[in-house]
Amino acid sequence: MTPRERVLNSLARKPVVRVPFAWGFGPTPEASAELRAAFAQERVDWDLLRRNTDDVVGVEPDYIGPFRSTEIPAYLSQWGIRTRRVSYGAGAYDEIEYSPLAGLENPSDLARHPWPVLEDFDYSSLNRTLANEDPEAKKALRLTAGNPFEIYSWMTGLEEAMANMLVAPDVVVAALDRIVTVLEQRAARCVMALNRPVDLMFCADDVGGQHGLLMSRSTYRDLLQPFHRRLFRSLKQLSPQSRILFHTDGAVYDILPDLIDAGIDVLEAVQTEAAGMDPSRLKAAYGEKIGFHGAISVQQLLPHGSEEQVRRECRSLLSILGAGGGYIAAPSHAIQAGTPARNVRAMLETIVGPGCFEAAKFDAPPGHSHSS
Repeated sequence: MTPRERVLNSLARKPVVRVPFAWGFGPTPEASAELRAAFAQERVDWDLLRRNTDDVVGVEPDYIGPFRSTEIPAYLSQWGIRTRRVSYGAGAYDEIEYSPLAGLENPSDLARHPWPVLEDFDYSSLNRTLANEDPEAKKALRLTAGNPFEIYSWMTGLEEAMANMLVAPDVVVAALDRIVTVLEQRAARCVMALNRPVDLMFCADDVGGQHGLLMSRSTYRDLLQPFHRRLFRSLKQLSPQSRILFHTDGAVYDILPDLIDAGIDVLEAVQTEAAGMDPSRLKAAYGEKIGFHGAISVQQLLPHGSEEQVRRECRSLLSILGAGGGYIAAPSHAIQAGTPARNVRAMLETIVGPGCFEAAKFDAPPGHSHSS
């Protein structure tokens, strides 16, 4: 069974030898450097290990537009956003310091912003990524399709975006319309350019915090759900076999009926520490309607748990979320610096199997990979 077959069979509730695994957001660069050094002491090639164990390969087109910058991440710079690097000791993150739509009060003023156009992206980069990351075309293909409200909140600042949902909903609607139009057009070009079918359309918008929703269900239904429904429907029209893989952090149990109604197929993140996000509860209530991707905690379990706790929790997730299919095991978000390599090993050995480490040894035969 190829990794792609494993992913598609699991999501279709068909038999698999083991539950598929994906890295999702993956470790941060700082965490990857630590893991690379730690596993090198065991003669394990971290980069090969990571590539071999991921059943999914993700792509999005390179940004080549006028706001391209070596200092600002492309996913922000393409919207006219500027950032600054902020150190947290072990590494650094990008903090937004300029939001181009901040203070905008009239929907007509949106026309003055230089919105991305199709020519701002290099669609040939999609197949170059696949040639490098999955040359044998064995993995499930995930295309990043966009995050409408999150983009809007970057362009205004989160506080203003949330306030505008109540005091200036016409501005929010007009901005979301422009953002979704860009995302729809870009996705269409991507599907045309790719030489392989897209299995997962990755969309995102955080609608939950640690203890509850970031917005009321009525606000979601009135303002954001119509744009989610529109985007998901467009993506399905472009690529009917694709599933909508939707990322949201936080406590989103109460809004899942609305997300399902909007068209999600797989819930990504599954932040189990958040209120109401118990895996058994999620599976019992919604396991027949959607799949799940994630749930391996990067908040507590991986950075602070013992090896045995990691193994025990991973076994539990496989038995609960993986029962009858519909689960892609993955870290809930990006693995952070300071996460012990022994816990990453425990996660992979429990889900993928100990053979993945032997297959990634520096002295492994050329081309040998763990794909059973």
